[in-house]
Amino acid sequence: MTAPTEVVKAFLAAMSRRDFAGMEALMAPGFRMTVTGGEVYTHPKDFAAASGKRQKSARKTTDHYDEIATPDGGIVYSIGSMAGEWNTGAAYAGIRYIDRFEIENGKIRDMQVFSDMAEFRPKP
Repeated sequence: MTAPTEVVKAFLAAMSRRDFAGMEALMAPGFRMTVTGGEVYTHPKDFAAASGKRQKSARKTTDHYDEIATPDGGIVYSIGSMAGEWNTGAAYAGIRYIDRFEIENGKIRDMQVFSDMAEFRPKP
């Protein structure tokens, strides 16, 4: 079985390429993604569509991963910062994030996204 951190790295790499098939291959049935503010998505396509209303692009730079073993896999934290471009054309960088993944039998069952994005979002 693939190590939980390697599953997360592969998922985030697919996410950065908007490779939805690659992400799906790493998602367990019943996958859930909960983002800052409490919105829940069951597929990354829905998250990408919602994010596209605010920003043109986003890139994550991971500073480190922390892994906690569980009987069926593990919990992985990906910690780093984001950079990209708002829909206004303005660039952003240095926005902190923490993603928490629950890996079960080599697949991502749950993803929780925490970031400071709202603190930096352009005001209407």
